[in-house]
Amino acid sequence: MSVDRGSDVRRSLSLTIANPSDFPTSETSRYGIYGQQIYVERGIKYIDGTTEMVPLGTFVVTNVSGNIHTGPLSITAIGKEIILKRALFESATSTAGYASASAFISTQIGLVIPGASYVNGSTSGSSAVATKTWDPGAEIWAALVEVANSVGAELFCDAAGTFRLVDVPDINMATPVWTVNTGEGGVMVSADMEVSADDVYNRVVASGENSEDNKPPVSAEAKITLSTDPLRYGGPFGKVSKTYSSSLITSTTQAQSTANALLRKYRAANRTVTLNTIPNPALDAGDCIRVKYGSDAPIAAELHLVQSFTVPLTVDNGSFTIATVSGKDDV
Repeated sequence: MSVDRGSDVRRSLSLTIANPSDFPTSETSRYGIYGQQIYVERGIKYIDGTTEMVPLGTFVVTNVSGNIHTGPLSITAIGKEIILKRALFESATSTAGYASASAFISTQIGLVIPGASYVNGSTSGSSAVATKTWDPGAEIWAALVEVANSVGAELFCDAAGTFRLVDVPDINMATPVWTVNTGEGGVMVSADMEVSADDVYNRVVASGENSEDNKPPVSAEAKITLSTDPLRYGGPFGKVSKTYSSSLITSTTQAQSTANALLRKYRAANRTVTLNTIPNPALDAGDCIRVKYGSDAPIAAELHLVQSFTVPLTVDNGSFTIATVSGKDDV
């Protein structure tokens, strides 16, 4: 099972079933591709012998293949976002009349997935949303992601199957939920670090203009200015700007919020770590972790945001690899 915060569909599943008789032969078969879903859990066994099961996700089956005589069967399934990615607006659809960005998102999810669970955990999701109209045939999920971006948030389906609108994580405000360390009692197997200038920006300009609401052009910028930050705008890294424009941005305040959120995202990629650790199925993308490399390492303890990871579903634990972004000193 893989989790990737940078993907349109955050969770994906590759499952092997030994018995070939489980191959789907009708639209009602357990592992059919007609909307069937698989709920997956994995357990943690503690030193005292107790166990705890945690959800890994609810996945929509998209492909089943294998030898029908001997097996095994290989099942591919992905997160519930795929239901919204497949769905298209049947008629022109507008944000007009909705009290907020969150209200629009919640309604559209419910129209495609009746009874779907949705939580607004963002700072600005309850703010008024500008008017934008999508033509028939436009992808619903892409529209919802655009609305989420306009309020400085990200939208995804979590391990419990709930759609969540949340602020873009900020490493400077995050609290570590797990310590990855070496030595006796540690969980780290190995650590590889990369520092890269690719796709890294130290200034973001967000702008918008909305003719449907008769709103004039607005814009705002966010840039790294801390004198001790090596990525500071105009410092040794230079002046590297990213522009973002959306008709859903109609006020300077909203433009500033969007620019701030995008700056957190675009500066994050400069310092990354790939960790191989003991499996922790309770981890989630966007979590903050503390990484202690040990006294013999040239780098002190750091804080990182989890970007992606893969949870093995084998009985012998298997490899658990975590990719992180936004590395910073743990001070």
